[in-house]
Order: sequence, then C-alpha cells, then structure tokens
Amino acid sequence: MSTNKVDLFATITAKEVLRYSPSGMPVLKFSVEHDSEQMEAKNQRRVMLNLDCVVLGDKAVELDQIEVGQKLSLCGFLMNKGARSKWTVFNVQGFDKN
Repeated sequence: MSTNKVDLFATITAKEVLRYSPSGMPVLKFSVEHDSEQMEAKNQRRVMLNLDCVVLGDKAVELDQIEVGQKLSLCGFLMNKGARSKWTVFNVQGFDKN
C-alpha cells in the first residue's frame, strides 16, 4: 500500500459557503496558508505555501464554525481537484484549533 498522509499547521485564509452533495453530505471548500522554517540539506529554509482544501461530513460542519484567520493543525491527504485536473487539493480528514 502506498502512503499519502499530510500533517500541516496552517491559517485559514478563505472559506466558501457550506454546501451539500447530491447525497446530502456536507462539503466545505476553503484555503489555507502555511509559513515555517524547515531543514533541507543541513540548511534552514523558509517555506511558504497556499493550498486549496476540502473537508466532508461532520468535520465540514464543524470547520464551517471556525473563523478565517484561525490557525489549525490539519491532517489528511492530497489529491487532484478532479479526474482531469492537474491541480492539487488537500482533502482534510481532521483538525485541531491552535
């Protein structure tokens, strides 16, 4: 089995309106920003990135209550936005407020 697991500390920068799939599943799309210092080849490197995210189910309803600007620890996996898309989205499966 291959591994696709992401743990990221980030700040919510935007949220769309909570929507529901045709089957009734809550879906929330949002964006985050990450800024940190990481070691790479024995050198300190500043890392900044922005990611589009999606969260489903009860976690979507829960995250919808959190304000833009809130810092979160997020966990989940990466996937393409769609079957024909080359763009990456972070599929969030869990989070904690910080």
